[in-house]
Amino acid sequence: MGYSFLEFMKRIGIFIICAQSFLHFTAGKSYEKYVKLLIGLMILAQFTVPVRAVFLAGENTELWEEVERFQEELEEMEADITWDYQEENGLTAALGEEVKEKLEGIAKEYGFEIEGVEVCKEPPKIEVVVVKKQGGEVIRVDKIEVISGEEIGQRLAGADFGHENMKKEFAAALHTDEEYIEIKEE
Repeated sequence: MGYSFLEFMKRIGIFIICAQSFLHFTAGKSYEKYVKLLIGLMILAQFTVPVRAVFLAGENTELWEEVERFQEELEEMEADITWDYQEENGLTAALGEEVKEKLEGIAKEYGFEIEGVEVCKEPPKIEVVVVKKQGGEVIRVDKIEVISGEEIGQRLAGADFGHENMKKEFAAALHTDEEYIEIKEE
C-alpha cells in the first residue's frame, strides 16, 4: 500500500466534489437518478480497495500501521485543542439574565411576564419568551380612532396584539434594531 490514509481520504473528497459538479451540469432531471447511482457505485468501489486489503492476505501490516499513525496524529491534534464552551455558555446565560432584567418593566406594561431570554449567535438575535400575566392586569388604551368596518378587518388581519409595539420598546431599551428581537408567547 503505497499511500497513506489521509491521501486516500483526499482522493475520495476530490472525487466527490468533481462528481457533484458533474451532477450539477448534467443534461437534466431525467438523468439525475442514473448519474447519482453511477457516482455512488464509483465511491463504493473506491472504498472497497483498502478494505479488501485488510481481509485478504497481503500488506495488512502496512495498512494497520497507517491507521495507527493516523489515530496518533488525531490524538496529538486533539490534545492541542482547548474547549471553552462552559465559559461561553456562562457568559451567554449572564447576558440573558441582564437583558431579562432590562425588559421586565416593559413587558409588565403590556401585561406580560418574561419567562426566558436566549441570546443567539447565528443568526444574531435575542429570543424573548413571554407569558400572559395572571391577575391584576394593567389595561392600556392607545389612541382611539373611528374607522370603517373594512379597515377594522384589514388591521386585525395584520395585528399581532401588542407584540410589535413591545418589540419596538425592547429594541429601544437594548439600543438595537427590531429585526434582532424575536418575541415568542407561551
